[in-house]
Amino acid sequence: MSTKEKGTLPFLSGVILGAAIGGAIGILFAPAEGKETRRKIGQKGKKAFNEMKGSALEAGRKIKPALEGIRKGVVEKVEDVKEGFEKGIKVSK
Repeated sequence: MSTKEKGTLPFLSGVILGAAIGGAIGILFAPAEGKETRRKIGQKGKKAFNEMKGSALEAGRKIKPALEGIRKGVVEKVEDVKEGFEKGIKVSK
C-alpha cells in the first residue's frame, strides 16, 4: 500500500466527519422548533454513520489482500523453519 493510499482514507474520513459536525452545528443554530431540530440531527447522524460504515467496509476490502499476502508469507516461513528443524533432527541422529 503506497503512502498516498494510506493518507486517502483518513483524509476522506475527516472530511465526512467534518461535514457531519458542521451540518449538525448549522442545524442547531437554525431557527427551527426543537422537535424539528432533533429530527434533522437524527437524520444527519444516520447519514454520517452510513457514510463512515461504507468507508470502513472499503478500507477492509483494501486491507484484505495485504493481510492475505502477509499470512501466506508467515505460513511459508513456518514451513521453512519446520523443514530445517526436521533436517536438523535427521542430521543429529
